[in-house]
Amino acid sequence: MSAPAVSVVIPAYNAAAFIEKTLDSIRAQTWSDYEVIVVDDGSADGTNGVVTRWLERHKVPGRCLRQANKKIAGARNAGMRAAQGEFIALLDHDDLWRPEKLARVMAEFAAHPQADLVGHHINVTKDGKLVWTARKGPASPRMYERLLFEGNALAPSAAVFRKDKALAIGGFREDPRYNTVEDYDFWMRLSRAGTFRFLDEVLAEYPLVENSASSRVAYHHGNLEALLRDHFAGYSSGRPGLWTRLLMRRRLAMVYRSAAGQLIAAKAPRAESGAYVLKMLRAFPCDVKNLLRALQWLAPK
Repeated sequence: MSAPAVSVVIPAYNAAAFIEKTLDSIRAQTWSDYEVIVVDDGSADGTNGVVTRWLERHKVPGRCLRQANKKIAGARNAGMRAAQGEFIALLDHDDLWRPEKLARVMAEFAAHPQADLVGHHINVTKDGKLVWTARKGPASPRMYERLLFEGNALAPSAAVFRKDKALAIGGFREDPRYNTVEDYDFWMRLSRAGTFRFLDEVLAEYPLVENSASSRVAYHHGNLEALLRDHFAGYSSGRPGLWTRLLMRRRLAMVYRSAAGQLIAAKAPRAESGAYVLKMLRAFPCDVKNLLRALQWLAPK
């Protein structure tokens, strides 16, 4: 049999209770030239058996790989290395696709063969109800700078890319310092090696799981700051000009503003959110959004 056009790579950790719904959204695709590769990343709940039985029951081409826990970057890399398709479609273990997702994305690749990645919007839902639409993109002639200074413009379950380009840049970095932001780092590095396009369509769904513990907020934003500082150093070769320094400070202030906002919403101790508000204002006080965040923190509770 010839290799499939698309390899759907799903990193899974303790996903036995819900991964069949995710797999069902693949089986419902109107585009059928694909294989499914689930990477069981050290699960302890029988995820491997659930996936294997589902693949056999529905006669869907694919397999479930098992490995010791390497976190999501390591699981995605293992799936990409095992993939036979020319294109990689990432899908997180609890996300869903609309039936036309692969067909629409592959039509875009056919219409624009120079493209190395095609992204689209994704709905964020809770208990089956729309919370907001995460609009991804837009594409830019300077996509790396767009991502670096304006923020992440992609989502794993809302992007399909060429496998050869992904492997050429080394896949996802498995450095633990970048856990939770490994996808953002991957998009930035891939943007320097290839061309991105975006569909102005919602083709996926991300079911929201509340996880507002202040320790997790600090962990994620600390890793995000470390990642940005790493890219800043490489971008400017350690000698940024005035305008670049301002862009860097503005971007770091965005990180602090995000952390402060999440901690305020979670009703974390005021000292924790206040520390981020102070860092935000020190980094870039001349931004209306930053001033509004500071006023939000000051408002009586």
